[in-house]
Amino acid sequence: MSKTTPHLFRRIVLIGLCVTILMTAYTLILAPGVGAAASDATKTETKNDNVNIVSTEDDLLTQRAIMIDEAKKEAQEVVTEQLAIQEAKAATEAPTEAAAAATQAVSSTTASSSSESSDSTDYSSDDSSSYTSDDEDYSYSESNTVSASGSGDYLLDIDNPDYNYVGYSVSLNDEDRDMTERILMGEAGGEGFIGMALVAQCIRDTYVNGNYSSIAQLLKQNGYYGSTSMSGSSTAKEVVNYIFDQGGSAVQHNIRIFYATNMCSSSWHEAQDFVVQYNYVRFFNY
Repeated sequence: MSKTTPHLFRRIVLIGLCVTILMTAYTLILAPGVGAAASDATKTETKNDNVNIVSTEDDLLTQRAIMIDEAKKEAQEVVTEQLAIQEAKAATEAPTEAAAAATQAVSSTTASSSSESSDSTDYSSDDSSSYTSDDEDYSYSESNTVSASGSGDYLLDIDNPDYNYVGYSVSLNDEDRDMTERILMGEAGGEGFIGMALVAQCIRDTYVNGNYSSIAQLLKQNGYYGSTSMSGSSTAKEVVNYIFDQGGSAVQHNIRIFYATNMCSSSWHEAQDFVVQYNYVRFFNY
């Protein structure tokens, strides 16, 4: 072995020890710092994930709030539209309802006064059997026929006669005749022949000027709910014969509506064409 060999060997051993010492120092001093950095990186990543989760939840809540607001807005628009439709319908039906209410008031008045009628027949009023348009269905074997009578006889003189007005005769079938007589009893049972004749002419003029196939249809389409519980007296039968069979008239003018002033006031009626007043009842044309 040469003299340089031991020296070379010692150098290698020293180098190895130095490397070992350096590695140990790295492990003890530098590694903890590296580990801490890695831990901080992990914490940062976890924090970012939490931020992302919170952000996602906020987005969902925001979208839900937007959807709720849109649903509320849509519901409000529907409600507003429905209210507008109902208001328009109410405005259209107001005159009809006023007329029906006035007719009901007249029915109540005349039904109560019918017990004082001078007619020898005894009548009893039963409001539970009053005609209603939805409860009764009438069928007829024949239609009523109408023809001009040209009669010049009138029961009452009025200030504004219509010289073009012509009375019409209407051939009633049994069902319509009975119904008309009952209406006269309910509306003018205590008003005598003239009071009944005015009501009968109002029914006849409405029937002739409208597109009706029966008296029952006329009542139904005009919303009549007055009493029809009393059978016709002899006076009612005579009035129906005079107005419908003979084509006679109480006045020389169309009359289509009426109301009792002792039971109510009606600005709607008073805005129509006034024809005549008999006792407490005022008659009008449209």
